[in-house]
Formats: sequence, C-alpha cells, structure tokens
Amino acid sequence: MRTDELTVVIGAGPAGCTAAVQCARLGAPVRLFERSGRAGGLIENGFLIENYPGLEQPLPGPAFARRLAEHVERFGVAVERGELRGIEPRGHGWICRFEEIELPCRSVILCTGTEPRPFAVAGDRSLATRVVFHEVRALLEAISSPRDVVVAGGGEAAFDYALTLAARGAGVRIAVRGETPRARGRLVRLVADRPSIRVALRTEVVELEGAGDRVSVRAVEPAGDQRWDCDGVLAAVGRTSTVADLVGAHTEDDPARSLTPRPGLFICGDARSKRLGQAGIAVGDGLRAAQGAVDRCGGSSE
Repeated sequence: MRTDELTVVIGAGPAGCTAAVQCARLGAPVRLFERSGRAGGLIENGFLIENYPGLEQPLPGPAFARRLAEHVERFGVAVERGELRGIEPRGHGWICRFEEIELPCRSVILCTGTEPRPFAVAGDRSLATRVVFHEVRALLEAISSPRDVVVAGGGEAAFDYALTLAARGAGVRIAVRGETPRARGRLVRLVADRPSIRVALRTEVVELEGAGDRVSVRAVEPAGDQRWDCDGVLAAVGRTSTVADLVGAHTEDDPARSLTPRPGLFICGDARSKRLGQAGIAVGDGLRAAQGAVDRCGGSSE
C-alpha cells in the first residue's frame, strides 16, 4: 500500500465507516482506526435510530452499530485498534502518531467524535469514579441489571439514555437544571409515556455518598434538598469536540468549524459539530471527505 496515496480514517462511527468504505469503493488505499477496535462509536448508545433513511424499522443503537461493522467488512476494510496521539503535516501529506507507530499518509479524515464535559459533584472522588458514567453502554457493561439510575442532564442524550435504561427495567429519575428540558419533540413524549421515568425540573445533582452497595445522590430542587438512592449516575451534561488538541496547532482558531481546515485534513461528524449529532449528517460528512481525499490522489469519482 503506497503511503503517498493512503488515506487514514480515525474513528469508526457512521462518519468514519462511510469515509473508509467510500475510499475503498473508489479504489483508493485506506486504513480505518478506532480506539475500541470495533465499528459503532457513540451510536451504540442510541435507544432507537428511527430517522435514518432506508431503515425497514427503527433500530436500537447496538443493532445499527452491527450493521456498520458488516458494511465496512463487505468492502474489505478492517477496523484496526489504535488511539491517535497526534498528527503533523509533512511534505504534501501528514504523519499520524499512534501509541506504537507513526504512519505517513496523503490525507487524514478525523471522525473522533466528542468527549464528555466534566461532571463536578461533591463527595468521595473514588466513589464517583465507580458509579458515575457518561455513556449508557458503559453503565450497562458495569451494572447489567440496574434497579434505579439518576440521569443528570436535560438534552436529547439524557432523555434517550433514560429510555434505554427504562427498557432494561430500571427506574430512572432525570435531573434537569433548567426550567424546561433542552430535549424536545418525540423523545420528550416517549419519556412522558414511561411511568418508570420521572423528570425533575430545576434540579441539580450536587453530592454523592456511599450507601452500602448503592449510592446516595443529593439533589437540590425548589422544594429543598432531596436524597435518592440508586445503582449509578449517568452524566449527560454536554460534550466537546475531540479535535482541538489534535489539530489546533495546524489549523484556524476553531478547527472544528470546517470540514477541510487544511489541505488533506478533514473533520467529520460530531467532531465538527461539537455535539451529539445525527447519523445522516455524519454520513454526509464522511462521503464528502472521502471524495476530497480521493481527489487529492487523482482518483476517479462517481
């Protein structure tokens, strides 16, 4: 594989899988890396993917992720395990630095998504490390059958995660700091129809304490302090793009605003939008980036 024509795709969510497959489909050499070593990304957390065109019926996030894995495999693209440490321009291309290798390439397509914002609460730090999660899949891997979960946050992710937990039989309390949730539309209606999910407005989780094999959550709400015992806390308090530290020195002040902040460098999906986005938008980004990468190598298009 010629490295002067190689495109390296980082991240195997919808954007990364789409970009890698399109490069392969157009006959361009491509390698796809993902920290976890498997396709899916954050979409694995989705309760139901129901607004993606062409689905016969709504799909749970894990099922959608399996389809992504099958899609890249069909085109002969392997999802390689690897965590990007940094990139730098070299000549007419780039160098991607991983934990154990440096890989020269013509183009880099960053589909690294977002990372959670810090969730600061009072209490034992070691307790928070054990019982606070930022993704519903991580919580369910640690606690396979949760009885009660507190979700902190009022956006789409918080409501979506609550629906997944309720479907697993958990009682869920969503603590929303604002007067109204930021989530809207269908998700809010679905949550309202679930008796096992309760939404507490103008409520903030402020402290965690151990309570035997469970955790006691202190929340401040208009009626005064409340104590809720639960198995775990799911913090859905916002996310930020992962690309700033990786490429900030090589791009404009806000690199995540542009799909192509510099020739041969592409930023796609949630990493560009800096939030939990939509699979369809990520796929579109991936297609455009792949076309740009292939064009740099003089490849054909269709």
